[in-house]
Amino acid sequence: MYSEHMSDARLITVLKALSDSTRLDIVRSLSEKGCEVSCSEAGSCSELSQPAKSHHFKRLVEAGVLTSTKRGKERYYRLNRDALLRAGIDVNKL
Repeated sequence: MYSEHMSDARLITVLKALSDSTRLDIVRSLSEKGCEVSCSEAGSCSELSQPAKSHHFKRLVEAGVLTSTKRGKERYYRLNRDALLRAGIDVNKL
């Protein structure tokens, strides 16, 4: 188990972000792929409009579940496994 725990407030933020089925699907998809993806490449939310996708990815980044980097006009997202471990979440069991 990871030795550094997060505060209750931060834990609640992470759990709230994961409580939405679309965001949970995004996290599962990134966990399976094990790589960085752009918002447009995220197949788990292909039926959503671009603004809706952006909203969900933004919420996950704000919660610390995802990290993002911008390259050109596109933003790329990666799962923040360390933050999830600090929250006591094993992404392989989601």
